[in-house]
Amino acid sequence: TVMPVITMLFIGWLCRRKKWVSREGVDNVKFLVTKILLPVAIFNALSTADYSVNTLIQVGIIFVMLIVSLLIGYAMKPLNRGKYQKYTPFMVSVYEGGMIGYPLFINLCGNENLSKIAIIDIAGVLFGFSVYMNLLEQVQDGKKSTVKDVCRSAMKNPAFIAAVLGVVFGLTSVISRLVASPAGEVYSAVINLATSPLTPMILIVVGYDIAPDKTILKESLRTIFLRVCLQALMIVGVLFAMNRILGGDTIRDIAVICYMSAPATFSMQSFLKDEDSSRYASTTNSLYCIVSIAVYVVLASVIAG
Repeated sequence: TVMPVITMLFIGWLCRRKKWVSREGVDNVKFLVTKILLPVAIFNALSTADYSVNTLIQVGIIFVMLIVSLLIGYAMKPLNRGKYQKYTPFMVSVYEGGMIGYPLFINLCGNENLSKIAIIDIAGVLFGFSVYMNLLEQVQDGKKSTVKDVCRSAMKNPAFIAAVLGVVFGLTSVISRLVASPAGEVYSAVINLATSPLTPMILIVVGYDIAPDKTILKESLRTIFLRVCLQALMIVGVLFAMNRILGGDTIRDIAVICYMSAPATFSMQSFLKDEDSSRYASTTNSLYCIVSIAVYVVLASVIAG
């Protein structure tokens, strides 16, 4: 379970180290993954998921947790001194579900359980394109984004569109009826073919991007330590709330842990206009992937045991 993930990450790292694949080539693969394949997987998972009051409770718990973690992030700013201190709340909250959480979870629980983590990520997507990006815009440019700006940004993101459409089609059971019809085999075959290379492609891209900048290593490690402490606390809180309110569900618990063990959203490093700040975010996130893999190894060991 562990070695295929490590192998794919190593191949990605080797592609950069040996210059077998150019940065432009990796960016093209990343575009294919984030703009086409991942949205297809998200749409299929959410459009075929079972929706109930429990679904709303899960989304609500994660949304509250995101707000709390961001607020605690502001309280942590004095602990992260230096020129990047202002980004502390944004680096210790939110999650890169698509590029890290999803593939690790799929490798543990299978593509058929993708809806478990996709439902959790609904809150992350909504929070990211509302509160998070609005506050980050203010910190970076000193201006407040309007509702129109936030909506325009969200509607340009294929993953957000896929999540919204997936929920709509899921609530109306359109795709579920399609799957049960004679055309269902064709639909399932197309989806399986389109999403089967998703996990290895993502892991190779992530491995390629693990290239920390040594000049800001100290600042990144300090931020990682703060994020690990905060997210460990948040994971315990979310698992307690969900199991207390909704009852036990091992696969859901694994989804929560995989999701909340991921680094901050990778889109942040491309959103930051200052080159030094972008490099800091990139270095911190790439190093945090090691934490995500370590958690994945522990989960795999527990499952195997």
